[in-house]
Amino acid sequence: MQVKYIKALSIKRMYAERIIDGTKKIELRKRSIGMELGDLILLYETTPDSIIRGGFIADKTISLPVSKMWSKYHHILGVDKEFYDMYFENCEFAYGTFIYESFLFPSISLKQIHENCPNFTPPQATINWRQDWYIKPEWIDAVNKGRNQLMQEGRLSEQLSLFALQ
Repeated sequence: MQVKYIKALSIKRMYAERIIDGTKKIELRKRSIGMELGDLILLYETTPDSIIRGGFIADKTISLPVSKMWSKYHHILGVDKEFYDMYFENCEFAYGTFIYESFLFPSISLKQIHENCPNFTPPQATINWRQDWYIKPEWIDAVNKGRNQLMQEGRLSEQLSLFALQ
């Protein structure tokens, strides 16, 4: 069984840091990877770090032609033009998930994750967090806070199933 609103995303450390410090306000991908409004996205920093120490509440996801995504949002993408062009080479569309709010959490290493999360495999892109995996209290607070704010703004109508997170 999966915890409905928590996902883990593989990301390089420098991009995770940019999300957490607010200089990267859109997470880019070559295809849609299932981040939905109100989800808590845990940032799994790839090797050599192999840790989760931050996350964000996902806002809306958009898809635009590659050139239009850059021209409209380059100032908040958190990447330079050279990287952007190389990453999206031979792609027609760029997918971007806006960062609603970012968080810095106490770190949890891959070793600790393996000890507390049976059969955890670092994600290739995103994975849904499973019900039988350890959930830090800070994560529950973050998802509750983010989803409640989105509901108060009238952008999210689905009620949070608190029992699914405990």
